[in-house]
Amino acid sequence: MQRHPEAFGASYKDEANLPLSLVSERIVSAAVFGGFNDSQALEGVIGILKGQSEKVRHIATIWGMFVRPNARGTGLSSHLLNAAINEGFRDCRSIRLSVVSTNSAARRLYQRAGFAEWAIDRAALCVDGVFYDEILMRLEAE
Repeated sequence: MQRHPEAFGASYKDEANLPLSLVSERIVSAAVFGGFNDSQALEGVIGILKGQSEKVRHIATIWGMFVRPNARGTGLSSHLLNAAINEGFRDCRSIRLSVVSTNSAARRLYQRAGFAEWAIDRAALCVDGVFYDEILMRLEAE
């Protein structure tokens, strides 16, 4: 979040000031998957949340993904994404996510997994006075 603030809907400053109880509540209500190296150090993480209310229980949302730079290009991103997709489709028929338009590597990853772009949220994020579009993507159960 500090190195690439445009890649996240949340800001480091806001997230760092959250009480631990709220962070814990977020994690408990979602499915979070981590990828570890041989030394058991966390190299990547992805979170997915299934719709909570009756009308949106059929939709899961990938709300965050990060892979450390040294683990990129190793296949970890694909493995994490596949774990989230498998979890989402256990109970849902649609998985959605958003990705900043400038993150071409993430967009390619999601497209390879079958996600399709369905909308652009113009100027969705503002970082230091610079506006960024977010691409909304979805994957439907077959």
